[in-house]
Amino acid sequence: MEDKFLVTKALLECYPYIEDMHDALSRSAEKCAADGFYAIFASEQMRLYEQIMKYNNRKTGLYNMKYLTEEGVGGSALTAILRERYLKEKSAATLSAENGIPLRTVYRRLEAGHAAFTSRLEEMGFDKKRLLKEFGNEPLFLSMLKRVIDEEDEKERIRDALLKVNVEAFGGLSRHNHRRSRPHRDSGDDRVSA
Repeated sequence: MEDKFLVTKALLECYPYIEDMHDALSRSAEKCAADGFYAIFASEQMRLYEQIMKYNNRKTGLYNMKYLTEEGVGGSALTAILRERYLKEKSAATLSAENGIPLRTVYRRLEAGHAAFTSRLEEMGFDKKRLLKEFGNEPLFLSMLKRVIDEEDEKERIRDALLKVNVEAFGGLSRHNHRRSRPHRDSGDDRVSA
């Protein structure tokens, strides 16, 4: 998977956690404010106010992330399955059962929807570089990005193992290194030599 798809998938994976994270940050900011009433030294008060500002900046970033995800998913037919999967938190198996389609079709539609989501974000000016700049310091985003990368590495490891088994089982031939013999032309003649 290309890097830009890993980054946008991490953005989608963050969505279900944004509200809870926002609420936790709000409670932490309120606790700092309450602790500020009991702070004796100005330096302690300043430290608490700085912490409140950090919490509020993170909350703003999380809401920007939520808004961007919702706008990116939008209302297109291609991204409809992303709305169900990530914004409404339905599993692929549930989507398969609800829509009466095979699980493999669900995964293909998720892949197509993900590509459309990524393109939409790029049209809005949010390419991989900008997304990392905007959300690269957010711990939620970073943990989801790590998870997405780890999952993709595992899929690649499994693909490589299956390819190795395939190569061993079929005597060294695979679709990657098997070459069809091509007819060659001799001396510019249009006839194929035997």
